[in-house]
Amino acid sequence: MLLKMIVSYDGTDFSGFQRQPGQRTIQGVLEESFQGLLGSGAIVGGSRTDSGVHARGQVVTWSGPVPVPLDRVAAVLNRRLPRDIRVGGAEWVADSFHPVRAARAKYYSYTVARGPEPLWPGLARYAYTVRQPLSWTHLNAAAQLLLGAHDFWAFRAEGSTAKTTERRILVSRWSMVDQGAVWRYDVGATGFLYHMVRIAVAAMLLAAETQNLDPVRRALENPREKKVGVLAPPRGLTLEHIEYDRP
Repeated sequence: MLLKMIVSYDGTDFSGFQRQPGQRTIQGVLEESFQGLLGSGAIVGGSRTDSGVHARGQVVTWSGPVPVPLDRVAAVLNRRLPRDIRVGGAEWVADSFHPVRAARAKYYSYTVARGPEPLWPGLARYAYTVRQPLSWTHLNAAAQLLLGAHDFWAFRAEGSTAKTTERRILVSRWSMVDQGAVWRYDVGATGFLYHMVRIAVAAMLLAAETQNLDPVRRALENPREKKVGVLAPPRGLTLEHIEYDRP
Protein backbone atom coordinates (compact mmCIF):
# COMPACT_ATOMS: atom_id res chain seq x y z
CA MET A 1 0.00 0.00 0.00
CA LEU A 2 1.00 3.61 -0.59
CA LEU A 3 0.38 6.51 1.75
CA LYS A 4 -1.51 9.25 -0.13
CA MET A 5 -1.58 12.79 1.30
CA ILE A 6 -2.76 16.28 0.42
CA VAL A 7 0.06 18.83 0.60
CA SER A 8 -0.21 22.62 0.68
CA TYR A 9 2.69 25.03 0.39
CA ASP A 10 3.80 28.58 -0.16
CA GLY A 11 6.04 28.14 -3.18
CA THR A 12 7.84 31.49 -2.87
CA ASP A 13 11.04 30.10 -1.40
CA PHE A 14 11.05 26.77 -3.25
CA SER A 15 12.67 25.96 -6.62
CA GLY A 16 9.53 24.13 -7.70
CA PHE A 17 8.21 20.71 -6.74
CA GLN A 18 10.65 18.35 -8.44
CA ARG A 19 13.84 17.37 -6.68
CA GLN A 20 16.94 19.23 -7.97
CA PRO A 21 20.52 18.88 -6.71
CA GLY A 22 21.50 21.77 -4.46
CA GLN A 23 18.03 23.38 -4.62
CA ARG A 24 15.27 23.65 -2.03
CA THR A 25 12.28 21.85 -3.54
CA ILE A 26 8.98 20.51 -2.25
CA GLN A 27 9.86 16.91 -3.11
CA GLY A 28 13.29 17.24 -1.53
CA VAL A 29 12.02 18.77 1.72
CA LEU A 30 9.23 16.19 1.99
CA GLU A 31 11.57 13.27 1.40
CA GLU A 32 14.12 14.56 3.88
CA SER A 33 11.46 14.97 6.58
CA PHE A 34 9.68 11.70 5.79
CA GLN A 35 12.87 9.68 5.66
CA GLY A 36 14.04 11.17 8.94
CA LEU A 37 10.83 10.04 10.64
CA LEU A 38 9.52 7.07 8.69
CA GLY A 39 12.62 5.51 7.12
CA SER A 40 13.60 4.74 3.54
CA GLY A 41 11.09 5.69 0.87
CA ALA A 42 10.25 8.10 -1.94
CA ILE A 43 7.75 10.88 -2.68
CA VAL A 44 5.82 11.12 -5.96
CA GLY A 45 3.73 14.21 -6.69
CA GLY A 46 0.63 14.74 -8.80
CA SER A 47 1.88 18.00 -10.35
CA ARG A 48 5.41 19.32 -10.88
CA THR A 49 4.66 22.92 -9.96
CA ASP A 50 7.26 25.48 -11.02
CA SER A 51 9.45 27.69 -8.87
CA GLY A 52 7.31 30.23 -7.02
CA VAL A 53 3.99 28.43 -7.65
CA HIS A 54 1.82 27.58 -4.63
CA ALA A 55 -0.51 24.70 -3.79
CA ARG A 56 -3.53 24.03 -1.63
CA GLY A 57 -4.30 20.61 -3.06
CA GLN A 58 -1.10 18.94 -4.23
CA VAL A 59 -1.33 15.15 -4.01
CA VAL A 60 1.69 13.04 -3.07
CA THR A 61 2.34 9.40 -2.32
CA TRP A 62 4.92 7.91 0.03
CA SER A 63 6.22 4.44 -0.84
CA GLY A 64 8.14 3.68 2.36
CA PRO A 65 7.15 2.28 5.76
CA VAL A 66 4.77 4.17 8.04
CA PRO A 67 5.44 3.24 11.70
CA VAL A 68 2.89 5.85 12.87
CA PRO A 69 -0.90 5.44 13.22
CA LEU A 70 -2.65 6.81 10.14
CA ASP A 71 -4.63 9.39 12.11
CA ARG A 72 -1.38 10.77 13.56
CA VAL A 73 0.71 10.91 10.39
CA ALA A 74 -0.08 14.50 9.39
CA ALA A 75 0.38 15.93 12.89
CA VAL A 76 3.69 14.13 13.43
CA LEU A 77 5.07 15.11 10.02
CA ASN A 78 3.98 18.74 10.31
CA ARG A 79 6.02 19.10 13.48
CA ARG A 80 9.11 18.26 11.41
CA LEU A 81 8.29 20.25 8.30
CA PRO A 82 9.10 23.95 7.75
CA ARG A 83 6.25 26.40 8.16
CA ASP A 84 5.79 26.96 4.41
CA ILE A 85 4.68 23.37 3.76
CA ARG A 86 1.91 21.32 5.42
CA VAL A 87 0.54 17.81 4.92
CA GLY A 88 -2.91 16.44 5.64
CA GLY A 89 -5.61 14.09 4.42
CA ALA A 90 -3.54 10.92 4.81
CA GLU A 91 -5.04 7.66 3.53
CA TRP A 92 -3.96 4.30 2.19
CA VAL A 93 -4.20 3.60 -1.56
CA ALA A 94 -3.24 0.64 -3.73
CA ASP A 95 0.35 0.23 -4.92
CA SER A 96 -0.93 0.67 -8.48
CA PHE A 97 -2.07 4.24 -7.78
CA HIS A 98 0.03 6.92 -9.44
CA PRO A 99 -0.81 10.58 -8.63
CA VAL A 100 -0.06 11.76 -12.19
CA ARG A 101 -1.39 8.93 -14.35
CA ALA A 102 -4.53 8.41 -12.25
CA ALA A 103 -5.59 12.07 -12.35
CA ARG A 104 -8.85 12.84 -14.16
CA ALA A 105 -8.49 16.62 -13.97
CA LYS A 106 -6.44 19.36 -12.34
CA TYR A 107 -7.68 22.72 -11.10
CA TYR A 108 -5.65 25.89 -10.64
CA SER A 109 -6.36 29.47 -9.65
CA TYR A 110 -4.53 32.63 -10.60
CA THR A 111 -4.80 35.79 -8.49
CA VAL A 112 -4.46 39.32 -9.81
CA ALA A 113 -4.33 42.32 -7.44
CA ARG A 114 -5.88 45.50 -8.79
CA GLY A 115 -5.18 49.11 -7.87
CA PRO A 116 -2.12 51.12 -6.87
CA GLU A 117 -1.33 49.22 -3.64
CA PRO A 118 -1.89 45.64 -2.41
CA LEU A 119 -4.67 45.20 0.14
CA TRP A 120 -2.29 43.70 2.69
CA PRO A 121 1.51 43.24 2.70
CA GLY A 122 1.44 39.46 2.27
CA LEU A 123 -0.66 39.62 -0.89
CA ALA A 124 2.43 40.37 -2.98
CA ARG A 125 3.57 36.76 -2.41
CA TYR A 126 0.39 35.31 -3.89
CA ALA A 127 -0.81 37.77 -6.53
CA TYR A 128 0.33 39.54 -9.67
CA THR A 129 -0.34 43.27 -9.31
CA VAL A 130 -1.76 44.82 -12.49
CA ARG A 131 -2.38 48.57 -12.38
CA GLN A 132 -3.32 49.40 -15.97
CA PRO A 133 -7.03 49.65 -16.90
CA LEU A 134 -8.58 46.32 -17.91
CA SER A 135 -11.91 45.53 -19.51
CA TRP A 136 -13.79 43.07 -17.30
CA THR A 137 -16.04 42.22 -20.26
CA HIS A 138 -13.13 41.30 -22.54
CA LEU A 139 -11.38 39.39 -19.77
CA ASN A 140 -14.38 37.13 -19.25
CA ALA A 141 -14.98 36.77 -22.97
CA ALA A 142 -11.38 35.60 -23.41
CA ALA A 143 -11.86 33.03 -20.63
CA GLN A 144 -14.94 31.66 -22.38
CA LEU A 145 -12.98 31.20 -25.62
CA LEU A 146 -10.68 28.73 -23.83
CA LEU A 147 -13.51 26.40 -22.77
CA GLY A 148 -13.79 23.02 -24.43
CA ALA A 149 -11.35 20.91 -26.42
CA HIS A 150 -8.62 22.75 -28.34
CA ASP A 151 -5.12 22.34 -29.63
CA PHE A 152 -3.16 24.49 -27.14
CA TRP A 153 0.15 24.36 -29.00
CA ALA A 154 0.29 28.17 -29.05
CA PHE A 155 -0.03 28.22 -25.25
CA ARG A 156 2.86 25.82 -24.64
CA ALA A 157 6.26 27.04 -23.48
CA GLU A 158 9.50 25.73 -24.91
CA GLY A 159 10.76 22.65 -23.08
CA SER A 160 7.43 20.82 -23.05
CA THR A 161 7.74 17.05 -23.51
CA ALA A 162 4.01 16.40 -24.03
CA LYS A 163 3.27 14.03 -26.91
CA THR A 164 0.02 15.79 -27.79
CA THR A 165 -1.04 19.41 -27.33
CA GLU A 166 -4.79 18.83 -27.30
CA ARG A 167 -6.48 19.45 -23.97
CA ARG A 168 -10.07 19.91 -22.74
CA ILE A 169 -10.77 22.93 -20.52
CA LEU A 170 -13.59 22.12 -18.10
CA VAL A 171 -13.69 25.38 -16.13
CA SER A 172 -12.50 28.84 -17.22
CA ARG A 173 -13.86 31.82 -15.32
CA TRP A 174 -12.86 35.05 -13.60
CA SER A 175 -14.40 36.35 -10.39
CA MET A 176 -13.98 39.46 -8.24
CA VAL A 177 -13.22 39.25 -4.52
CA ASP A 178 -12.44 41.84 -1.83
CA GLN A 179 -14.84 44.34 -3.39
CA GLY A 180 -13.20 44.02 -6.78
CA ALA A 181 -9.67 44.74 -5.57
CA VAL A 182 -8.64 41.14 -6.34
CA TRP A 183 -9.50 39.25 -9.51
CA ARG A 184 -9.27 35.47 -9.45
CA TYR A 185 -9.13 33.13 -12.42
CA ASP A 186 -10.20 29.51 -11.94
CA VAL A 187 -9.32 26.91 -14.54
CA GLY A 188 -9.72 23.16 -14.65
CA ALA A 189 -8.70 20.75 -17.40
CA THR A 190 -8.02 17.13 -18.19
CA GLY A 191 -4.38 18.16 -18.31
CA PHE A 192 -2.13 21.16 -18.88
CA LEU A 193 0.91 21.84 -21.01
CA TYR A 194 4.12 23.39 -19.72
CA HIS A 195 3.36 26.94 -18.50
CA MET A 196 -0.05 26.76 -20.20
CA VAL A 197 -2.03 28.47 -17.41
CA ARG A 198 0.42 31.34 -16.98
CA ILE A 199 0.58 31.92 -20.74
CA ALA A 200 -3.22 31.86 -20.98
CA VAL A 201 -3.55 34.33 -18.09
CA ALA A 202 -1.09 36.74 -19.73
CA ALA A 203 -2.99 36.45 -23.03
CA MET A 204 -6.32 37.16 -21.34
CA LEU A 205 -4.93 40.17 -19.46
CA LEU A 206 -3.56 41.57 -22.70
CA ALA A 207 -6.93 41.05 -24.38
CA ALA A 208 -8.56 42.92 -21.50
CA GLU A 209 -6.04 45.76 -21.72
CA THR A 210 -6.30 46.20 -25.49
CA GLN A 211 -9.98 45.23 -25.65
CA ASN A 212 -9.08 42.89 -28.47
CA LEU A 213 -9.90 39.17 -28.41
CA ASP A 214 -8.43 38.42 -31.84
CA PRO A 215 -4.97 37.19 -30.63
CA VAL A 216 -6.57 34.65 -28.28
CA ARG A 217 -9.05 33.57 -30.92
CA ARG A 218 -6.32 33.16 -33.56
CA ALA A 219 -4.13 31.17 -31.16
CA LEU A 220 -6.97 28.68 -30.74
CA GLU A 221 -8.13 28.58 -34.36
CA ASN A 222 -4.64 28.48 -35.94
CA PRO A 223 -2.46 27.18 -33.09
CA ARG A 224 0.57 26.29 -35.22
CA GLU A 225 0.82 29.75 -36.74
CA LYS A 226 2.35 31.59 -33.78
CA LYS A 227 2.96 30.96 -30.08
CA VAL A 228 1.58 33.21 -27.36
CA GLY A 229 4.91 34.08 -25.83
CA VAL A 230 4.09 36.20 -22.75
CA LEU A 231 4.23 34.46 -19.36
CA ALA A 232 2.42 35.72 -16.24
CA PRO A 233 4.53 35.61 -13.03
CA PRO A 234 4.45 32.36 -11.02
CA ARG A 235 3.46 33.95 -7.71
CA GLY A 236 -0.20 34.32 -8.74
CA LEU A 237 -0.64 30.63 -9.55
CA THR A 238 -1.95 28.05 -7.08
CA LEU A 239 -2.68 24.35 -7.59
CA GLU A 240 -6.11 24.00 -5.99
CA HIS A 241 -7.19 20.41 -6.50
CA ILE A 242 -6.44 17.20 -8.37
CA GLU A 243 -9.43 15.02 -9.19
CA TYR A 244 -9.32 11.22 -9.22
CA ASP A 245 -11.82 8.45 -9.81
CA ARG A 246 -13.19 7.02 -6.61
CA PRO A 247 -11.56 3.65 -5.82
